[in-house]
Amino acid sequence: MPKNKKKESSTDSDTSFEDRTPAKQAKKESKSSDTGNDPNVFELDKNRKVTVNEFKGKVYVGIREYYNKDGKDLPSKKGISLTVPQWKKLLEQADAINEQIKKF
Repeated sequence: MPKNKKKESSTDSDTSFEDRTPAKQAKKESKSSDTGNDPNVFELDKNRKVTVNEFKGKVYVGIREYYNKDGKDLPSKKGISLTVPQWKKLLEQADAINEQIKKF
């Protein structure tokens, strides 16, 4: 038997590496995040936006930087997604945060 060929195990197990690794799915075409068309997108400034969306049955508030490529605004890696309880907690702290900002 050639050295580079895998030896088959003596057990009939379905736990091979290929069976455990999920197949990669093709990337979906990115949509432009135009705040005029999408009521779930709120522009903070030129390159930062707040979005409200649902993922796996949960609602998230995302704050993310965007970049422009071929006339489309695409999300960058820089950002954070907050759950609704985290978002509410942030809003509760808004007055205290504003007081700290005034000190600078």
